[in-house]
Amino acid sequence: MDIVVIRCSASTNVGFGHLVRCRVLATELCKRGYGVIMIGPPLSLKDKTDETNFFEWIPRENWLSSESEADFHLSVLKKYNSRHIIIDDYRSDGEHQKRLREENVRIVQQYDASKKQNFAANLVVNGSPHERSEFYKKDVLYNDVEFLLGPKYCILRPIFFNDELKECHKQKRILMTFGGGSDRGAILYILKNFYQIIADNNWKLTIVVSDKNENIGDISNWINSKSSKDIELMISPENMAEIMSTCSFAVLGGGTTIFEAAYLGIPALLIPIADNQINQCIGWDELGGMTYVSNFNELDDAKFAENLRSFLSEPSLIESHRQNLKTIIDEHGYERILDKLLNDE
Repeated sequence: MDIVVIRCSASTNVGFGHLVRCRVLATELCKRGYGVIMIGPPLSLKDKTDETNFFEWIPRENWLSSESEADFHLSVLKKYNSRHIIIDDYRSDGEHQKRLREENVRIVQQYDASKKQNFAANLVVNGSPHERSEFYKKDVLYNDVEFLLGPKYCILRPIFFNDELKECHKQKRILMTFGGGSDRGAILYILKNFYQIIADNNWKLTIVVSDKNENIGDISNWINSKSSKDIELMISPENMAEIMSTCSFAVLGGGTTIFEAAYLGIPALLIPIADNQINQCIGWDELGGMTYVSNFNELDDAKFAENLRSFLSEPSLIESHRQNLKTIIDEHGYERILDKLLNDE
């Protein structure tokens, strides 16, 4: 059995979008008959599916140096006679990847578009519609570095691949979520300062947070103080696709949930909570269907309030944005990436 190694970072601070992407790739690799090894996340993040998809899980949260991590990865690759690695850890740099390529390892790299870096991976991936390969012409260390950019290469969870889910957005319900880690205080701030706009327009609100979000208690207390049946808080729900399908609008951070909302045709106001999410939000705004407000650390309150009122009071505006989203994303991004990685013989 051929082996593919995955290096991934995941934590409350970093978020869990990296791990979500890696799980999708691992599931597909298993279907194709490959064995998969995970390096990085702590054992506490393993779930039942991981027990099936990964025959070895090696916790390694710290990144010591480019050289030491390359040596460690090479030791694992050589142990299992593997020459394929998927890196979804933004600490990997050109020197780390160059060391792997010197040993004829074939690399897929998900990269952080917010920082300057060199690229040595064979395949460099970013699903943001803002990204262009010409941005990085001077940053490649090998002439054969290939950039796989834009929504065509976004990685969606298969739980969303149901046409019925795309047609269920009939409720005046807003989804608000900022990913699987910390929301950096965004949810409570929006509730305190803008919920009245939602209530005045007779919309319901579904808030989704991870059980690892340190602000759950404060969010819950605020909701309870309102004694409203129109606000619900859901903590690490297993049926995220079904929950999203009941919503016709969203307030989101800049993570992987944007792709899922776009696939389902749910327009959103975007408020990134990390620097590496900003360009993605700008790109989605440029495509249409999503509206970038500003970084949460510098939130433009007036702009957010104005946009929120406009969308909630004008169903035709939501529908026009929904139509824009319909043709942007399909479900084959993860297959395209693996086809490129594995069809190299």
